[in-house]
Amino acid sequence: MRVISGSAGGLTLVAPKGHKVRPTADRVRESVFNILASRFSLIDTDILDLFAGTGGLGIEALSRGGRSTVFIDTSPDAQKVIRANLKTTRLLHRGRLLRASVPTGIRIVEDQGLRFGGVFLDPPYREGWVDKTLRRLARSPALLPGAWVVVEHAQQESGASAYTALVLTDRRRYGTTEVSFYQHEPAQE
Repeated sequence: MRVISGSAGGLTLVAPKGHKVRPTADRVRESVFNILASRFSLIDTDILDLFAGTGGLGIEALSRGGRSTVFIDTSPDAQKVIRANLKTTRLLHRGRLLRASVPTGIRIVEDQGLRFGGVFLDPPYREGWVDKTLRRLARSPALLPGAWVVVEHAQQESGASAYTALVLTDRRRYGTTEVSFYQHEPAQE
């Protein structure tokens, strides 16, 4: 697994041992970032990486000009790997790690008044996190208007076409993995 492009392009990332973490394949990550780049600018965007695992998605965003990334994961092993990957890529100063469950992590960033232009959501497959987390994000003040949310999920776990303010804009299939793209469109007051 490597960083595809940007300031850390070509550098190799490590993953924790075992099967608990399922890093996004390079080819899928490259496709996701090509789609994002065709629609949004990553430059100076604050990113939230949920179920961060290796940190590969958030680190790729930083490498391509993102301002900062908050990485949320409950695993101490994932936290160590993310920190090591941020050091390897010389992006540690732009990353912040929160060891918390995703619901707790979202509440923490909300309580701190943080706002994000993009979110990566890569939960464990077939555990019901996709729908739960998208519902929570749809009502979160942490999402800026126009923010994007990219969800990597099993084909059987596709989210709804809309969650109030989160609207599905695209869905792509890569083997047994699907990637869904949502955009935050809050109601006009």
